[in-house]
Amino acid sequence: MDAETGLRLKAERQRLGKSPNEWAAICHVSRTSQFAYEGGDRAPDADYLKLAHASGMDTNYVVTGQRIGVDSSYVVVPQIDVSASAGPGAINGDEECNGGLSFSRQWLQKRGLQPNNLKVIRVAGDSMRPVLNDGDKVLVDIGDTLPKSGRAYVLLQGEELLVKYCQLLPDGLLRVSSANPDYPAYDIDLAKTTGVSIVGRVRASTHEW
Repeated sequence: MDAETGLRLKAERQRLGKSPNEWAAICHVSRTSQFAYEGGDRAPDADYLKLAHASGMDTNYVVTGQRIGVDSSYVVVPQIDVSASAGPGAINGDEECNGGLSFSRQWLQKRGLQPNNLKVIRVAGDSMRPVLNDGDKVLVDIGDTLPKSGRAYVLLQGEELLVKYCQLLPDGLLRVSSANPDYPAYDIDLAKTTGVSIVGRVRASTHEW
């Protein structure tokens, strides 16, 4: 694989708005391999190119330099390798990408969602049952961080990511509640509490019945 092919691969990845880590995860390769492909040091195999094409990359252009067009009707949203706890709280380290899910671009546009603001996170725990089950994946809009009553959000509390209903109350209080009645609601005084923030709003889920 020559340097020009690597540059075309990098340009296509950037066109799709993905970081090297995100694209490596989508194509099921390591970050090191992704950089080797883009640097022209190694050639990607057929499985990589198949996944890249399915995720919107013009692989013909990458390989030959000739464009034939790409299917831009779907957007691949990266799944970050953390669990948002819908239970007692899962402690998470640095976020790493672990593949992604495809969404219709038309579906996203209809809801006013910007692809670059979207992440997929796996739910852990049972505090949001029956709305969300353990293992469900949620689409999170990190551009929507102002709580609205009746909506579910991913909440960062210390080192814990939680999927909860969040509601702003008078005097700067944030009410955090669950769908499961076994988990009582509690209030957080945002003026006196540090390390609490709204990561984003849950907009969709892969709920399993």
